[in-house]
Amino acid sequence: MKVSRLILLSAVCILVTGLMPGLVKQAPAGTDKKEHFVQKGDTLWDISSVYLYDPFQWPRLWNVNREIENPHLIYPGQIINIPMEIAAQRTQPETARPELPPAPEPVAETKPAPEPEPVEEPVLETLPVAIQHEVIKALSTYGFIADKKEIGLGTITSQEEARLLISSGQTVYVKARDKGGLEAGEKYSIVRVFKEVKHPVTRKRVGYLARVLGDLSVVATDKKMATAVIGDIYLETMIGDKVMKHVQYLTWHRKTGGHPGEVLQGYIVASPDGKMIMGQGDVLFIDLGRNDGLGTGESLWVRSSDTKTRDPGMTGAMAPTQKNLGTVQVIIARDKTSVARITSSNMEITPGAKIITQ
Repeated sequence: MKVSRLILLSAVCILVTGLMPGLVKQAPAGTDKKEHFVQKGDTLWDISSVYLYDPFQWPRLWNVNREIENPHLIYPGQIINIPMEIAAQRTQPETARPELPPAPEPVAETKPAPEPEPVEEPVLETLPVAIQHEVIKALSTYGFIADKKEIGLGTITSQEEARLLISSGQTVYVKARDKGGLEAGEKYSIVRVFKEVKHPVTRKRVGYLARVLGDLSVVATDKKMATAVIGDIYLETMIGDKVMKHVQYLTWHRKTGGHPGEVLQGYIVASPDGKMIMGQGDVLFIDLGRNDGLGTGESLWVRSSDTKTRDPGMTGAMAPTQKNLGTVQVIIARDKTSVARITSSNMEITPGAKIITQ
């Protein structure tokens, strides 16, 4: 009896040891990946920090594990595949991010020049370095809303060297949508398209959720086929990803003087991960953009939909009122839509809430 108990205890110890957090199962010989068994409390952020030495690289793991619908929700028992090609790059995590220019040197104080006349046309300004980092993170991690025509310029169909991941410096081949649609000598952004986005109020199509993966430069064209060289890669890129007109992230447009005397009104369209309830710190998309006069850094009020309450100054009358739910700040202003972050919230914020310029 004692011998049987000892055998049973040994078996239990072996089983518990096999389920210890952080255990990595080596894949069978000949495969090119590791498997991480998700334990209670694990996140893609933590797993990326361990295997890639950089938590900000978690989207790379998400892209490899396509069965994970929501990257913020992984559960004990799930298996996270970690391709060896990604793990091998962990000693150089920063290579996946574009180099940013150093902060400008202080400018010596000079006598103020006479103020120029207001310019009505949009002007191009260089973003502060700190905001450039925020913009790059937003474009690649959260994404943006793109028009159907934007994302249909071409598709990466093959690469010169067969690899699991497309990397900087590689030659790839892109099939253009239209003959002459891609031009030699031009730079384009590589994007991945995820889903259609509909307006929560009008129910009309606003565009498609897309994320920037990197960029490429076309070196030669032949009818509908183009040869291109990969430039910066922010997230892993693969065959089937799309190309679009180059997305500028170092500069932004705004109208001088903003929109004096004009109150802009719009709506919160959606969140990148499909959240229906949002709060401070969450990122979202709005239906106002550069064409409306918005620019990076601009703040807007978030208001609830109209509700009717009894007006104390009018006997028996009902007056429309709106509650102030919080504020949002624009991270990226595109032509018709913008990416913004909730900077304060007094109540739950949902798609369809109104936004008003301050």
